[in-house]
Amino acid sequence: MRNKDKGRKWDGKSRVSNDMYRKNFDEIFKKNLQGTIFNIEESYKSPDFYEETQKEKKELEASYQESVRQTKERKEREKLLKEIEERNGF
Repeated sequence: MRNKDKGRKWDGKSRVSNDMYRKNFDEIFKKNLQGTIFNIEESYKSPDFYEETQKEKKELEASYQESVRQTKERKEREKLLKEIEERNGF
């Protein structure tokens, strides 16, 4: 069998780097560099950050407790259904 040439070989320039390409690249990937950079350390010190984390912590705890309660109820229902099945001979 003859080894066929599959398409054009890559020449190392998949995209021509012209002004339009640079402009679009900057628009897509560098948009966070203009006016949206903030000081992370300062944001951790802010009262709003602390309040938000405390609120989120309480919500996560409530969600966890609800999950535990639902799991317990489901296991109790399964146990009850199993007892009924055994009693009725199903």
